[in-house]
Amino acid sequence: MKLLLSVIVISLLIVCPLAFGASVVLFNEDAASEEGGGDFAAFFTSHDAGSTVEITTSEKYAGSVSAVATPSQSYNNVFEGWEIPIDDYPYLTFAWKKDGGTGIMIQFAHDAAWAFRYFSGENVTGWEGIQLDENIPEDWMVYTRNLIDDFGGGWNLTGIALTPWNGTAGFYDFMVLHSDPEPPTAVEPDD
Repeated sequence: MKLLLSVIVISLLIVCPLAFGASVVLFNEDAASEEGGGDFAAFFTSHDAGSTVEITTSEKYAGSVSAVATPSQSYNNVFEGWEIPIDDYPYLTFAWKKDGGTGIMIQFAHDAAWAFRYFSGENVTGWEGIQLDENIPEDWMVYTRNLIDDFGGGWNLTGIALTPWNGTAGFYDFMVLHSDPEPPTAVEPDD
């Protein structure tokens, strides 16, 4: 009986690797192996009120870089090549911090439509979203969220908006989708 059970477990590991901790790195080191293809900032094709997105070494949560967005927001609801099934990767881990202002937000497009948002501090937009903290994160804060619990399943992630709204800038780092509820502790780029 133990032998049969061992064979079944090994077979499942071979046939169903997604069920045992797969991840998709949206952004961490701006490496070619990430979903941003090594040029994450270029994915943001729309910029409200002169907003910009750049990669910086001056602030980072993990690794050597982070993405910095200036107010009010930079976005693209259809990143080229993105159609990431949330049912396969229901957990999102990300880190952010804010330099000044009253609120910070990250928005997710599903199937090219804006719908899902997390924010800390004040929601200056009034757009529906989930508040993660009443205060802006002046130091790096890391969150792991279950996207299906928060927003439902059956959708594909197709784009992101980095939305610091006001103040000087918002910093975003370690954006990883994963299938296991335990967040990854490190993400190593392939290149």
